[in-house]
Amino acid sequence: MRRLLLELLPKSLQSLITRLLLLVVAFLFLSPISVETKLFIGADKIAHFLIFFLITSWSCIVYSGRKIRQFAFLLVLYGLILEVMQMSLISGRNFEWMDWFFDVLGILLGLFTFTKRL
Repeated sequence: MRRLLLELLPKSLQSLITRLLLLVVAFLFLSPISVETKLFIGADKIAHFLIFFLITSWSCIVYSGRKIRQFAFLLVLYGLILEVMQMSLISGRNFEWMDWFFDVLGILLGLFTFTKRL
């Protein structure tokens, strides 16, 4: 699947999709109106996990070798920066360590799933 996707999508489109994914995440995390679903307790934590798992999975498909780990490290920082920005820029939103923890958990599981190592 990885080879097929890489053959079908030029590098410029892969890069554009990656940037769009990061912008969508920033929009969701920094919107003044909470996009959280109150279906059950912890639904927002599952959303954090899934979002970062999917972005990491995408990066494991389009990047290779050291670039995957570099991107994963940047994603960890990105999640932390978004939490800090929520606290400082958006009224009614706050920093939650558990949100960041689930971001990192999603990143690690995405790495392990696609690279079979951390």
